[in-house]
Amino acid sequence: GSIEKLVVPGGCVYAQSYILCTGVFTSSLLAPLGLELPLRPRRGQLVVTEPAPPLIQHIFLCARYIAAKYHPELLASAEDDALRLGVGLALEQTAAGTLLVGSTREFVDWDTSTTLEGIRTVLRHGARILPVLDKLHIIRTFAGLRPYTPDGLPYLGRLPGVDNLYIAAGHEGDGIALAPITGKLMAELITSGTTSIPLSEFAPDRFHQGKKQGGKPVISL
Repeated sequence: GSIEKLVVPGGCVYAQSYILCTGVFTSSLLAPLGLELPLRPRRGQLVVTEPAPPLIQHIFLCARYIAAKYHPELLASAEDDALRLGVGLALEQTAAGTLLVGSTREFVDWDTSTTLEGIRTVLRHGARILPVLDKLHIIRTFAGLRPYTPDGLPYLGRLPGVDNLYIAAGHEGDGIALAPITGKLMAELITSGTTSIPLSEFAPDRFHQGKKQGGKPVISL
């Protein structure tokens, strides 16, 4: 089958090909088509400090930030709060001088609230690397949802059973950094059917084959 149209508020959009770059909402958009995709929301809590003099010139990432992404099973039963919450340091200073300090990796369904435990743990972990964090005022906290996949790799490619439907989702926190190469590869795939980098590791059907409903599918947003 193939997608006939995209239904949006106020009308419909018609195209030869459609691509879902819809992050954590991808699975809910595929469900009406009878397609299942292992993808879950995973919360990240972050802290923003008051402006400070120049302290760091680069982004700081600790290995645990990456380990928490690819091996959440190692954290689930941890007694240490930082491990249990999937806290791995991600620290950078903006042009305005504020410090962005993150973050947790938590499976809490669709909850985008921040928690005192999460924020305290993030700051405590960050202060081990940058002690001045203990002396800065916090001006904001926020949380967002990352699209988690079971193997930590995004879905890039055509959806099985639907000739003109593609997906680029599941980057879990790396989407902004990988957006340029993702866009390039998806453009190559849609326009020529081949890509400059093999996409087999990122195949949308690598976990299981989705089931397709009959008729002309319609995506509603």
